[in-house]
Amino acid sequence: MKLVASLLAFAALSAAQVAIPDGTKIRVRLDQSISSGTAEQGQTVELSVVEAIHVNDQVVIPEGSRVTGTITEAHEKRNMGRAGKLDFSIDRVRGIDNEWIPLRYTVNKKSGESHATRTGVITAGAAIVFWPAAPVFLLMKGKDVTINKGVTFDTFTDQDHVIGHSTTSAKSASPNTPGTPSGTSAVAVTSNLPGADIEVDGAYVGSTPTTVMLATGIHQIAVKAGSAMWQRNLQVSTGSTITVNATLERAAQAVASRR
Repeated sequence: MKLVASLLAFAALSAAQVAIPDGTKIRVRLDQSISSGTAEQGQTVELSVVEAIHVNDQVVIPEGSRVTGTITEAHEKRNMGRAGKLDFSIDRVRGIDNEWIPLRYTVNKKSGESHATRTGVITAGAAIVFWPAAPVFLLMKGKDVTINKGVTFDTFTDQDHVIGHSTTSAKSASPNTPGTPSGTSAVAVTSNLPGADIEVDGAYVGSTPTTVMLATGIHQIAVKAGSAMWQRNLQVSTGSTITVNATLERAAQAVASRR
């Protein structure tokens, strides 16, 4: 029922051309711990949406939607007792139409400010909503800086975004629902490592747990999280409802298990 309701909502949004206004507040959660001792500048940071975003009582950005950022500064602790330095940006979020929406840290865009030249979370003074009980910033003399998994931030959309139609969208599905393209079926993909990337026939389609619409035929499904990967060929039949549960394992473990 939840999947059916989600697809109906997406169909209604597409038909009505609903827009997510510039400056819409989105609360996001850090899905990994990062440290100045191991992070590298340019590295991708994974986050997710804490609370679903609604426009006209319709979900336009689902809870759990993928958010990505980038490490903007990373220096491990140095000699003479100097602490490490660490900062990152929060760049974009996926809408219900599977399109990326750019993010910023303030309600109103400053004059002349561009998305590409934003500073990181710490230097920008982003609104930090919640710090876990465990230490987050280790700024003691000679220590590396650590930002713990679970920290949440308030961010804002950096442009108006009109919801568009997509045949593969997060949180959509049910092949028996009116409006579903003919010759397609719903495939729900979960994994033992939530937030893992899903690829269908080599193309990224979302992160677990997600339901996608696939055309009838054989598709290669790959689920990846770092060096861990699960991959299978899947036969999709029109009108079927398929659930894929991916158990990811490290490459070395996978090789050992086949011996």
